[in-house]
Amino acid sequence: MPSEGRAAGSPAEGDAHLTGRQLDVLRTTYPAWEIHYLVDAPDAARWTAELRRPITVRMSAAGIRQRIGSPDAVTLASTLAHQASLIHNERVEAWPG
Repeated sequence: MPSEGRAAGSPAEGDAHLTGRQLDVLRTTYPAWEIHYLVDAPDAARWTAELRRPITVRMSAAGIRQRIGSPDAVTLASTLAHQASLIHNERVEAWPG
């Protein structure tokens, strides 16, 4: 069963600190998302994010995803930034002009 947290087991202490810091920054920057760092095996970790609210059909059609998975924090941050822009654009279009 995967465990969550700050790099379990094998990485050097500096790597564990970096992973924890990345997790804290992502959670602070993207509070609308439930973000996790999962370690399935010593060399098999993944980053996941799940939007805390359900998405509509219109949001899905705009490219907004309920769940995201990435191999590292930088890729997840990039994907979340893109998703945030899509969510923002969807809200702007929903307002009457």
